[in-house]
Amino acid sequence: MSESNTSVPPRIFEHSTRKDWGRSVLIQEIPDKRTFLFEDGTERSFRPDYWHKMELVDVQPSEAVRIDRLARRNQTPTPGSARKSKAPLKKPEITFAQQVAYFMQLYPVGFEDEGYIKSERGERGAKGAEKLKNAALERAEEKLSQKHLEELTARGSYDEIHQLVYEFLTNTKSTTQKAEATRFKNMSAEARETFANALVDLLYGERPFGIRFDSFAAAMVIEGGATWPLATLLPALVYPADHVFVKPTFFKKQALILDIDPRYDTTPNSATYEQFLQTSRRAMELLQEAGQRPRDLWDVHTFICKTLSPKAIKEATGKA
Repeated sequence: MSESNTSVPPRIFEHSTRKDWGRSVLIQEIPDKRTFLFEDGTERSFRPDYWHKMELVDVQPSEAVRIDRLARRNQTPTPGSARKSKAPLKKPEITFAQQVAYFMQLYPVGFEDEGYIKSERGERGAKGAEKLKNAALERAEEKLSQKHLEELTARGSYDEIHQLVYEFLTNTKSTTQKAEATRFKNMSAEARETFANALVDLLYGERPFGIRFDSFAAAMVIEGGATWPLATLLPALVYPADHVFVKPTFFKKQALILDIDPRYDTTPNSATYEQFLQTSRRAMELLQEAGQRPRDLWDVHTFICKTLSPKAIKEATGKA
């Protein structure tokens, strides 16, 4: 027996002692074996003695469908299927060394360059600095602190949390697009409590981060669903050394340049995010080896975006 994504939401399972594997769907059941496909795209099979460890998880139908689609994203289509395999992503024709050289053309002193600080990080008191990275990080330390968010949720101030997040989306330059912020602003009043609780769990919960990340993305019930920028901005502001703000167009390229398979999905998910996080950490290491001194993963994010636009690649490689 195999379960698939039909009009009936798929059943969702989770291993009782390996929460870090995430959730899964049952894809095969024969007398002596059950096979599950997990959110990270990994198939795991269990003998009857271990079936009891795979516990049913109660999730909303829409979340169950999302998990099923995420788990199956890398499956090979069955013969005769109308679904086409995605063409593999093409590796950009630029090396990491060329990226560094191009970045140094833009900012000769690197991340300490006056022009870089003025345009990206922000100098305290300078015009426009309130919308740049340093000011946003300071605001996040206060407004997105565990104490503040838990005080708001305890009072049931879910609309206030929603407004707070909206202000981060609109007041942090070069992050989310206006259309994304508008869709978030229009989140229904009924969805805001779930979103607020998911936000607190994302930032300060004790479950494995991947599970919290997926739950947060699912809780962003807005038109078109969560986007990568919407899902990754807040953890990157609260934990700039540990989490990264993702613009997928650029991060897919960087992953391929560093020979990391991004396993990309347009829907924000923990498996792909982990690949992007691995990419940013490796880029951080290579930048340091090249004599650069990025402060945090925001600097790495900016480096990736500044050096991997189509124009930047052409200029860095000398190819028209």
